[in-house]
Amino acid sequence: MEKQGKSIDKDQLYGILETRNVKYVQFGLEQRFPTWYGSTAYFQLSTRKLGLRDPDGRLPSRGSASSSGKKAKSFHTHPEVSEYWLDTLYVCEYCFKYTDVGKELQEHGTQCPYRFKTPGRIQYRSPELSIRKVSGSRHTLFCQCLCLFTKLFLDNKSMYFKVDHYDFYIVYDTGSKKPMAFFSKDLVSYQKNNLACILTLPPYQRRGLGTLLMDFSYKLSVRDGLISGPEQPLSPFGLVSYLKYWSTLVCFQVLEGELQGESRITAEDISKATGMRVSDVLLTLRSLECLTQNQEISLQILRQRFKNHKQYSHAFINKDLLILDN
Repeated sequence: MEKQGKSIDKDQLYGILETRNVKYVQFGLEQRFPTWYGSTAYFQLSTRKLGLRDPDGRLPSRGSASSSGKKAKSFHTHPEVSEYWLDTLYVCEYCFKYTDVGKELQEHGTQCPYRFKTPGRIQYRSPELSIRKVSGSRHTLFCQCLCLFTKLFLDNKSMYFKVDHYDFYIVYDTGSKKPMAFFSKDLVSYQKNNLACILTLPPYQRRGLGTLLMDFSYKLSVRDGLISGPEQPLSPFGLVSYLKYWSTLVCFQVLEGELQGESRITAEDISKATGMRVSDVLLTLRSLECLTQNQEISLQILRQRFKNHKQYSHAFINKDLLILDN
């Protein structure tokens, strides 16, 4: 892509910044936490001030987190005085609309439509957790704001504007209207990836929500008759997370699933049972040191490893509670 004869840097295109430029996020009225990564996507680059238009370029709708009768003043100091472009970004915990004025967030929170009705359709519901599918083409502004927020907590490139060919699968506490974690899925992926981007929001980490969503993405693949996996390349942190999940998935199939009791299995057998790509199966088996010199799978080693590490008992989606649609 070119503009005025000059090539646009990819980092500029995706809003990537090497250093953090927003110090804190005020997420709703009760949650406040530091950002992890920098992003220029929220800002007007010429002034380094927060852009006060919605991410699609329209003026904010009435009641949005960015709307006010006059131009809002930013809390950040000039770039030469502070390393941060903005001290606090105020974000609605229901719809992810944003502002740099705390009072505006308070006013918006009382009338945010997503506080009363969550977007999308339920695809999974247990007594504890629910997963909803939200179409990027139908709920464009919501998904754009979600993607903008995500860029402050992921270190890899991530789209945030053209969301119309993505679906978003979002986890809620059953009965709650507050998103806790999500993954996006590219509907026109040439590689048929089952997941493009995944994030558990900072206030809801260490609850196993990432594993739940990974497993749900493979349930979608199995439903569609696909052997699939996440978009590549994975970030270092993403690879660690997936290896943990893949190991658990392989373990379950060998010890309690379709492959239970088999005297010999191949990577292709595991692929068919799990929906994982063969390359991901082999990567997982190498990380578990379960391949022999002849590249055969040592079931003795595999079973012994997970006999000592029973980590799979509550890691998966309950298939009986799926409410999948097309």
